[in-house]
Amino acid sequence: MNPYQPAQEYNNLRWGTMMPVMVMVGSSVIQVRARGNYSVSVTDPALLSQAVSDPEDLTGYLGSLVISMVTDLIGMRSSQVSDVAQLTAVTPETVQAFQAQLESRLKEIGLQLKQVSIDAIESI
Repeated sequence: MNPYQPAQEYNNLRWGTMMPVMVMVGSSVIQVRARGNYSVSVTDPALLSQAVSDPEDLTGYLGSLVISMVTDLIGMRSSQVSDVAQLTAVTPETVQAFQAQLESRLKEIGLQLKQVSIDAIESI
C-alpha cells in the first residue's frame, strides 16, 4: 500500500541554511544565510513513493532539496551583482526564479508547490 494519498498536504514547512554559504561578491568572499517556508501537496503518490518511500523521511528530503536549490540560486546571483546589498535583497524576481525551479523539481517527484517564501537572505 502506498503511504501517500492524493492531495495530501504538507504545510508551513520551514527551510534554512544550517551552515553559511560562502560566495564571491565583487572581490570579496562573504558568508550568507537564507531562510523561508513552503507548502506542498501530493499529486502523484506512486511517483513520490519512488523518490521517498518512508513518509517520515519526506520533510528531511524536501528540506535538503530546497537548501540545495537556494544555495545554487545564491551562487548564481552572487556572480550577477556588485555588492552585498544587491545579493541579500529579496526581490520578486528572486522569489519567482526560486519558485519556478522548485516547482519544476517537485513535479518530477509527484508534488505540487502550493506556496514558497524567502523570508531573508542575510550576510553574516
